[in-house]
Amino acid sequence: MIHTEILSICLNYEHYAKVRRFVDKDMFNKDYGIVYTLIEKIHDKYPEKILTLRELKVMYTDVYPAVPKSTRQNIVDKIDELDENSSISELNFDAIKHFWARQQARDIGEKAVDIYTGADNDISGLRRLIEMLDEENMVGSETFHEVKEDIEELFTLNGTHGEFKHRLLTIADNVPALDRGQFVILFARPEIGKTTFSSFNASGYVKQGKKVTYWANEEPAVRIKLRIIQSYFNQTKEEITENIENYKEEYLTNIKPYLTVFDSVGTHIDEINEYARIYKPDVMFIDQLDKVQVSGTYNRTDEKLKEVYVRAREIAKRHECLLWAVSQASYEAEGKSIVDYSMLDNSRTGKAGEADLIIGIGRGADNHDLSDPYRCITISKNKLNGWHGSRHATISIRRGVFESDNDR
Repeated sequence: MIHTEILSICLNYEHYAKVRRFVDKDMFNKDYGIVYTLIEKIHDKYPEKILTLRELKVMYTDVYPAVPKSTRQNIVDKIDELDENSSISELNFDAIKHFWARQQARDIGEKAVDIYTGADNDISGLRRLIEMLDEENMVGSETFHEVKEDIEELFTLNGTHGEFKHRLLTIADNVPALDRGQFVILFARPEIGKTTFSSFNASGYVKQGKKVTYWANEEPAVRIKLRIIQSYFNQTKEEITENIENYKEEYLTNIKPYLTVFDSVGTHIDEINEYARIYKPDVMFIDQLDKVQVSGTYNRTDEKLKEVYVRAREIAKRHECLLWAVSQASYEAEGKSIVDYSMLDNSRTGKAGEADLIIGIGRGADNHDLSDPYRCITISKNKLNGWHGSRHATISIRRGVFESDNDR
């Protein structure tokens, strides 16, 4: 019976570690599911262990001391069906994968029927189930790949010549250009210039001929698109409006084919993942990533956000795009010039831990003067070349640009 075979294999931690991504307690009926939960608990607490049936029975008594005698005996009987000496082979590993695939197919069918009948409207959840069943992701292939490049290729790939150049020269002078698969977090307090800075960089990538997608759930997407266009031309809205014919051809030729901006209030992370899979943008901005929806139940906000940021990083790596996440700084950063990643809102290192580069924007000096155009840009995490520090720049909200002395 497949249930007892899977549970027997899982007694050995080495085998359990290999198959655990294909096994879940919901695959079993109630009693076998309880046995699998026990195995999970023991392996989580005592990794590298080969469990005996006796240990499993003792654990069951400890975890469920008050169950009726008949129920306890039923679980003990299920444990006695297991084989302590079971081993894993390619044949039964494939059998487990195919059993998992059938369970996923059943769940997809049930979910699709519920959506069709109106009992459910969670289409993004259906997409997620289908993605998990995707042959490329799970069933037909490994999720890891060996690095086989020789020494010359390795040092070329890991050099300082990234594909996506920084538009602000004071950053470009200290931080290497960015590459596909990398994940950047940009954060600041409200009204400091997060969206202006992200629009400024988005327009820079468009100038480089890159396909840029901007997900806007904080400000109206129309306003974001206008900012990016203003930033591209380094002109105010009035200057462009007065001479609109002078800008139209450049827009149609060099901006419109490369720029996509979405109003994305309520968008689920699965929808962004599916979009990246199908349309393959070079760069994506998610403003703000904290407001993107994710499935699951979480006890704390920081736990939920960690999952969102983990998924975002996976999207960047899986679909080979550069991904920028825009986020808020906590109240601790209010009025400050130097803003480091410890001031990320709703983060106990979970958000920061996923990033390759973290950029914080603070005021030019420690003050609350809203008219001050100076900003302090701080790199507080940098896995690219290790440089950390702060540099000053001037913001022009009307033109949608940041400038440093090097840019003038």
